[in-house]
Amino acid sequence: MKLSLVILNYNSANLLRLCLKNIYSIDIPFEYEVIVVDNASTDNSCPMVKEKYPQAKCVFSKKNIGHAAGNNLGIKEAKGEYIVILNTDIIIPSPDVIQRVVDFMDTHPDVAILGPKLVNGDGTIQNSCLRPYRLMTPIYRRTPLGNLSAAKKDLARHLMLDFAHDETREVDWILGACMFVRKSALEKIGQFNEAFFLYFADYELCDRARENGYKVYYYADSDIIHYHRRESATKSEWPGFAVIMNNTTRVHMKDYIKYLKISKNKKYAQKGN
Repeated sequence: MKLSLVILNYNSANLLRLCLKNIYSIDIPFEYEVIVVDNASTDNSCPMVKEKYPQAKCVFSKKNIGHAAGNNLGIKEAKGEYIVILNTDIIIPSPDVIQRVVDFMDTHPDVAILGPKLVNGDGTIQNSCLRPYRLMTPIYRRTPLGNLSAAKKDLARHLMLDFAHDETREVDWILGACMFVRKSALEKIGQFNEAFFLYFADYELCDRARENGYKVYYYADSDIIHYHRRESATKSEWPGFAVIMNNTTRVHMKDYIKYLKISKNKKYAQKGN
């Protein structure tokens, strides 16, 4: 088995249907499997998969356990040499994209995690490879403080706006919406850290890969469509206090605090050694 495509779903039946339709229509040139992990959806997602795509393996969680733990359920079932972590809002335009990514990873055994170039529906490039956060970076991203000149400079650094995204290169972080992960590397470094609910598990996994001697790569020759929508940008249930009371923003900040603690503990452990 060359590829295991793991799709985590939560109340996204329509997007999931389109994602599966896309996968099964592009004639992927390898032996592969599709594993759908459903995080206790209530929108008819599971019956839809069983009816329309019975060839997909379904893993059901009795409750919404989040991004890290949900994907880990799929990873545990995966048999492929490479595991492809996919959001439901991903569209792969052709089998050639998959071929090129696999060829690259086959010839670069030190690459544990690869993020393909992601583009918006209109073809514009998404900032899917990133530099690590500084202390204030998430606050700049989530609050009006991001309009300050110092904040704009830090966000440009984090989002790699100085990079044209036209060359394949080693990077620090890859966005977890679509990532190719070497299974043998996961067996060494571990799966996603389930301390995180929605954010930072992808970044922390990249950290662990690099700490264990692997490389994380951005791959430019692979335009994959990501119909991304920032949940924190939606209207808050608390008008007038959207920045503070938006639920997704609160989850983001909680996960960031967890990331800081984990990173701090790692530094202490390294000093102890």
